[in-house]
Amino acid sequence: MDFPAGISSAHVRQVFQGAADLTERRLDLKGVCATAFFLDGLTAGKDIAQVLLRPASECLSGSAEEMYRQCLTGTIWAAVAKEVQDLPTLCSLLVNGFAVLVFDSLGRAVAFEMKTGEKRIPAPPAVEHTVKGAKDSFTETVRTNTSLLRRHLRSPFLRLTEFPVGSKSRTNVAVVWLEGVTPPALVSALTRRLKGLTVESFVTPAAVEEAVTGSRCTAFPLLRSTERTDRFAQAILGGQVGLLVDGLPVGYLMPVGLWDFLTSPEDEDTDFVSASLIRVLRYAALLLSLLLPALYAALAAFHQEMIPTKLLQAIIESKQQVPFPTLFEVLGLLIAFELLQEAGVHLPQSLGQAVSIIGGLVVGTAAVEAKLISPAALIVVSVAGVCGYVIPGRELQSAVRAWRFVLTICAALAGLFGVTAGLIALLLHLGSIKSFGRGYLRPFDRATTGGVILRRRLKTQAERADS
Repeated sequence: MDFPAGISSAHVRQVFQGAADLTERRLDLKGVCATAFFLDGLTAGKDIAQVLLRPASECLSGSAEEMYRQCLTGTIWAAVAKEVQDLPTLCSLLVNGFAVLVFDSLGRAVAFEMKTGEKRIPAPPAVEHTVKGAKDSFTETVRTNTSLLRRHLRSPFLRLTEFPVGSKSRTNVAVVWLEGVTPPALVSALTRRLKGLTVESFVTPAAVEEAVTGSRCTAFPLLRSTERTDRFAQAILGGQVGLLVDGLPVGYLMPVGLWDFLTSPEDEDTDFVSASLIRVLRYAALLLSLLLPALYAALAAFHQEMIPTKLLQAIIESKQQVPFPTLFEVLGLLIAFELLQEAGVHLPQSLGQAVSIIGGLVVGTAAVEAKLISPAALIVVSVAGVCGYVIPGRELQSAVRAWRFVLTICAALAGLFGVTAGLIALLLHLGSIKSFGRGYLRPFDRATTGGVILRRRLKTQAERADS
């Protein structure tokens, strides 16, 4: 839609035609006519009456030009007053919580900040839980999120650049970085990519991730999202650049590597020995979740001689009356596991947990008793699924589940040779991925992650002086 030329009350009504929340108030300011516009719900009516309408009626005097200048020099008691010279700027300020006073005789307007205080207050993280960590998380309001970040990083060198994205949604985004720590080229690359977008809307996580990372043929995430303000602040201190989007209760960080999705906020809240042991266990769980179904399918179908005799006898006895080959068993159980997981996600929380737990127990037990699957296959897939939940990053969990299917099919086609070929393909694929110019498998140094697998000890200033 094209905006009419010039500023007038009629033009504002034309742009917002049919908008029930647009409210206007005509004012007769000692012979000078002016019109106040604001959007109900984005502005506070009480503040408009006390801060704008009353001072305008009592304090403004003189000609229209003189009243216009008085509005900009403090006669109106608003904290922020902006001079508006064109209609697109006026409309943008209206939808961002400003009240606008239009002087038709001058063809100009003044905007006053009157944002309402109605917003969701910061709540404890719903997904990224910690025992001893901070209990505040991002909300859907970008200004609230920047204030939370300022409370964690009280540095004058914290930089915030804000601009709208989306030709129709006009979503406010904020690029966040720390001056002197974050590489300027990284900030410029992200800002240039966001300003060069031609998308219509920028209101969903998928739209943000695909627009920022571009078209990619990979299941692995190229940027990290977090709901925790302390984790976001720690990443900014480590030299990453952040992105906050108005309307989304998460913050995005880039560039990222595989190691970033295997770290948990709990690692920084416990001693370095316990955190290091948990990280080793987490990497082992990643390998089990990725390889266990494929290895079972390969050994049971092609390499029975590699299985210990007693274990092989138990597997053979459990499969004697099962009518399906091992491949169909494993793939069928993996698909059933995904279906149960999706059912638990999309149902209400209390009902979803019951469906996931009861469905898994009932279906699995009934299938074993009916001799449709073997107990060994059920145990293997269950262990692989549980190990997948140990991975902190949900985005990485999705990629691991996808490659678990690929490696299982490779194992069914060529045994361990197929698993080896699949692993080589996976490593080559990971080696070819880059996140904002940084290799996906590049180990980070101590300044950015504090260690890759083992969390390094954080020495105090006194300890560093003694050493």
